[in-house]
Amino acid sequence: MQRVPTLTGVEGHFKGESFRLEYGKTITVGRSRKSDFCLRRTEAYRAMTLAEQEADEDARTVSAQHFQITMYNLNSLEIKNLSDNGTKVDGSRIDVVIIDDISNNAHEIRFGKKEVMRLDMQMHEDA
Repeated sequence: MQRVPTLTGVEGHFKGESFRLEYGKTITVGRSRKSDFCLRRTEAYRAMTLAEQEADEDARTVSAQHFQITMYNLNSLEIKNLSDNGTKVDGSRIDVVIIDDISNNAHEIRFGKKEVMRLDMQMHEDA
């Protein structure tokens, strides 16, 4: 087992979903299936009927590729907004922010109308 930076959905469509970050890789989060962590692949979204999905105003506030995270190392995780709708990290709207304290602190990422994620260290089985 090892501790790894992980995105976990706290509110919205992503609630209960998690995505493990990897060294040197950039991942995108958004509504498009081209995103690595995709709203359309969440359990909550897939449980909706097609009519409910088409009428879901909250999902439409999440851009196709809303933000990206690159994990260079534990002292340097870059979060970059990709959306005109904006992304907030720890309550502040960002263009780009470097997280340098993930080993000791959790961070909150808000995007779209209702989506909230936590970025923190979590235990995972060794790959």
